Amino acid sequence: MKKIFVNLKTIVLLTLAMTSITTWAQTPAWQQQLDRLDKEADQLYEKQNWKRLVANQEQYRKIIMAQPDSVRQEYLWDTDLSGNFYYNLACWRALAGDKRGALSTFEYYTDRVIESEEIRLSNINADSDLNSLRKEPRFVKCIERLQKWGDYKQILKEAKPYYSGLHPEGIKFRYMAPNNPDLVQLREQFKLDSVAGSGDEISKIKNLLHWVHEVVPHDGNSDNPKIKNTVAMIELCRKENRGVNCRMMAQMLTEVYLAMGFKARFVTCMPMNYVSDCHVITVVYSNTLNKWVWVDPTFDLFVMDENGTMLSIAEVRERIRSDKPLQINDYANWNHRSPQTKEYYIDHYMAKNLYYLVCMEHSRFNAETVIEGQTYRYIALMPYDKINSESSAIGWNDLRICDEQLFWQSPYEE
Repeated sequence: MKKIFVNLKTIVLLTLAMTSITTWAQTPAWQQQLDRLDKEADQLYEKQNWKRLVANQEQYRKIIMAQPDSVRQEYLWDTDLSGNFYYNLACWRALAGDKRGALSTFEYYTDRVIESEEIRLSNINADSDLNSLRKEPRFVKCIERLQKWGDYKQILKEAKPYYSGLHPEGIKFRYMAPNNPDLVQLREQFKLDSVAGSGDEISKIKNLLHWVHEVVPHDGNSDNPKIKNTVAMIELCRKENRGVNCRMMAQMLTEVYLAMGFKARFVTCMPMNYVSDCHVITVVYSNTLNKWVWVDPTFDLFVMDENGTMLSIAEVRERIRSDKPLQINDYANWNHRSPQTKEYYIDHYMAKNLYYLVCMEHSRFNAETVIEGQTYRYIALMPYDKINSESSAIGWNDLRICDEQLFWQSPYEE
């Protein structure tokens, strides 16, 4: 998953930095021009010189779009600049008094992001830079289009229900026993008993979550390693001074819980329409609470009700749909750089990513490492009306079910 907790106005600086010439040994003239424009843009933004900043960005885009498709694809991962670039440009044109140009750019932004990028509707609605456009019919039409694709809470609220009993025969979720030699090694090598501490079950769950969050950094743009287990990934990250993505962090936490005798799974949380990313978290079964609980190692985060009780994915999803209170722990963060908020993480990001849920039938060490003779089966929980539909989020090789009770059954049920 890419870094998500960035204000829309600052993303342009990250986008420009990605193409900075300082990372290349031999720099073509056009890249040198971009580097100069990048530095100038930073200064103009600080001075709030909107007209010159607009001219700067128009020149930046002109240079980019003059390059062959293959070059743009290499340095932008696309043939066009991101939607965030055009969003910022629309804002700056509005601030410069160019209403017509701002409307045209915002329309271009709308076309650019629908079905291809994450839409941050709450940011758009709260952005005072766009106030001069809000009563314009062209702008209103854009917002209506963006709401259809980017009002993630409403999309989740409109999802059809699950139905019990509608599932293929033979599904049996399994969990590797803590006496497995690989899990014993993991527990002993990293002294997980000391990490968990001597407190109650809930404190152990939180301590182990915190340890995985701290032991390796998150890097949403990193490549997945070939060997996908906790021991190998920690060694790799330390050796190469790198991080891993949310999927790998969730697999690590799942293995840590299994090594300590907990039942756990990593769950891929998917949007209705896959555009830019999804998110992967862990669930661990609490005997104290008699349910699965949500634990997210990427952000050292868990979700609670108004009384501070940890919640499951199923409970969070239904509370979002019914507008019931939710809160996250106050120390949740991304790599100790960005604190997390309930408004962004729950109301926007996870509201987007709770439409479909996918997990492996067998939770184990090396769950996704390619090993000869090892089988891999994924179970997808979907609203009943989506079971037979094409989806950009769910592959046809995944076993699709709409039985929530089966998907979340206690690991101690026969």
